[in-house]
Amino acid sequence: MFAGDGHDVTVLERDADGPPSDAHEAFEWKRRGVAQFGLGHWMQARGSSIVRQDLPRTYELLLQNGGLEFNLVNFLLSMQPDASPEAEDARFDQLTARRSTLEWAFATAATEHQGITIRRGEAVAGLLSNNSGPVPHVTGVRLESGEELCADLVIDVTGRRSQTPEMLAAIGATAPLDDGADSGFAYYGRYFRSADGTTPGMIAPLLTPYGSFSILTLPADNGTWSVTLYGLSDDKPLRRFRDPDVVKKVLDACPLHAHWLDGEPLSEIQTMVGGVDRHREFVIDGVPCATGLLSVGDASSCTNPSLGRGMTLGLMHVALARACVAEHLDDPAALALAFHERTEAELRPYHDATVATDRRRVRDMMSYRDGLTPQPT
Repeated sequence: MFAGDGHDVTVLERDADGPPSDAHEAFEWKRRGVAQFGLGHWMQARGSSIVRQDLPRTYELLLQNGGLEFNLVNFLLSMQPDASPEAEDARFDQLTARRSTLEWAFATAATEHQGITIRRGEAVAGLLSNNSGPVPHVTGVRLESGEELCADLVIDVTGRRSQTPEMLAAIGATAPLDDGADSGFAYYGRYFRSADGTTPGMIAPLLTPYGSFSILTLPADNGTWSVTLYGLSDDKPLRRFRDPDVVKKVLDACPLHAHWLDGEPLSEIQTMVGGVDRHREFVIDGVPCATGLLSVGDASSCTNPSLGRGMTLGLMHVALARACVAEHLDDPAALALAFHERTEAELRPYHDATVATDRRRVRDMMSYRDGLTPQPT
């Protein structure tokens, strides 16, 4: 988006391997910096809209390479007698895919863009700053190789494992407010593919709670889909979800979901434990921790991925940052304040709602695990 506005953009990517030649090979792409790369993924309608409007080449690549077009409202209406969609329901159109296919499309489009330089296998070791006042101004980054790169603006999109707070401390900046805790979930997921390019019929919600665990079934691109079971990370019996035979027995006992295993497995069961619900604030009492730096997406705010909001909220945050940069790039303090205010007003409510949902679900899972009946809220 920034390159589309005429800015010269340099992307520093820790992983050395670039995107494969096509979307099918991308499923084997080694993205060590993305913990959930092999797990189920979902692009919400809002994210699809941003990609369609602001990243048309990425959208084109997804369409050309099997991206799944879906409209949840139209689907639900199709199950109701005498119900039909209205013209305004088009705003719920989605274009979704496996995480690997989505990342391939983003990376391929970025590689083609003349305003973007991508340096792979490059990790940031620290921030450069001008400490001429009480609030440090970030002027660039220092790579692990020792090379220093200067920039008008540094944007942190390093995800859940972002080391920006530590890097800010190293230049004498005030630590950001950090409200975070382990969500308490463990995920066990696998991708499948059909022989005829279709995906399983949806006769149950995409996300369905079953006592002490939940089932997440997500259609994806090119006749593929994912099945994910998740529960409490400290529920030891559920760790047997790593075994495909156990997963089959569980889904056979869930008649609305059993048919989601009727396909060719594309991977071993992938696991992820330790997902954090975290929100960071980089302006405290009206004063930025530092200027010249914006923390975007999961690096700023991240939640339990089971609601499928992560990439969409990241895209919303980038679009918000783009608007703030267009208005305030020449005034670093105003940029930091505007970005903070809009983040808190427009993105924070989604974070807080997801955390509240997580806490209710953890409480219910604990009750079922312990043989109790959850109390209504």
